[in-house]
Amino acid sequence: MPNSKNIRVCQVLHGIVGGGSEQVVPLVSVAVPVYNAARTLEKCVDSLTSQTFDDVEILLINNGSTDNSLDVCKEIAEKDSRIKVIDISEKGVSAARNIGIELATGEFVTFVDADDWIDPDVCKLFADLNAKHNYDLFCYSAQYHKKGKTTTTHLFGKDIELLSQNQKEELQIKVFAPQAPIFSYKINTRFAGSACGKFYKREILLKNNLRFAVETIISEDVLFNTLSLDFFHRIGYTKQCFYHYEQQADSAQNRYRPNSDKYFLFVIEKIQKWILDSGKSCRFIDAANCLFVHYIFGILKEDLFHKDNQSRNHHKKEMFCQLVSNTFFLNALRNANLRYFSFSERILLLLLKRKKYVLVMAAMNAYNKISSLHA
Repeated sequence: MPNSKNIRVCQVLHGIVGGGSEQVVPLVSVAVPVYNAARTLEKCVDSLTSQTFDDVEILLINNGSTDNSLDVCKEIAEKDSRIKVIDISEKGVSAARNIGIELATGEFVTFVDADDWIDPDVCKLFADLNAKHNYDLFCYSAQYHKKGKTTTTHLFGKDIELLSQNQKEELQIKVFAPQAPIFSYKINTRFAGSACGKFYKREILLKNNLRFAVETIISEDVLFNTLSLDFFHRIGYTKQCFYHYEQQADSAQNRYRPNSDKYFLFVIEKIQKWILDSGKSCRFIDAANCLFVHYIFGILKEDLFHKDNQSRNHHKKEMFCQLVSNTFFLNALRNANLRYFSFSERILLLLLKRKKYVLVMAAMNAYNKISSLHA
């Protein structure tokens, strides 16, 4: 967690909500990590201040922006007394979200990225359902927008006011391994692991010291949700798509991420330890192997064979050999259930198992060329 000495809180006091001397605790605190988001921030915050439910606190957490994001935050805050601006020197979305958890005053905390937006009725729907069910966690669906195309993603095929224990287990698997099609119905669950699209009871996060891992910049929200779900018992879900994710051309999924293996391995070690320590069932282990193999694919795509990796071929081959010889990855390759993978992924799996560097390199180079055509 960031050192408190590195935090500067810049609260603009205009038109205090309620008008009294006693501070009213809001139901919802919305934490927005801000990093070089001056261009998109106003649209994001407009979607928050336009909520049909007023009992909302908005935290704009600027974490090391090098553009004029902080100035934009302050300008926006002058228009609405519910907005607080927090400036921290430490970079990273995990540090910003952790500060949001610490400094929020709401009963629930939810996260919205600075280049995304939410529909105006989501807080009202949540408040109405929470009054009835007293949730620990409430989740909703999302839409991904890219170049005029929209993809819808759900956690379940229908609204569920209170998840059963079996449904909670399904959700937990979807969070850390959405690629594993272990359920009878086929829906896109890619949003499951995101920190966004969820209302977390803040008391539970504080009491159990649940925070985002600052040691990784990859899958930090997946790890947070996977471990946190053990502490949430009253969970609700609506399949309505209230969250809108604006996928940029240079989004994390397309970016060159050097040394990604150390971040993936950090997450793998934490998830494997959690599975073993908590005695999870075989289908958790099965799904975890699927996840770990997809992490290997991620390292190949986003690091080792990314077009911006200028390392010499012998260095790439050395890294490849280390990767496929790593105990975690080796066990995942050996135990992965092939029915979870497409035909092309199965071929890549076979090449990885046999450590066929040249063929894997050729396959990934071809993949990168095809991807660049559709980017």
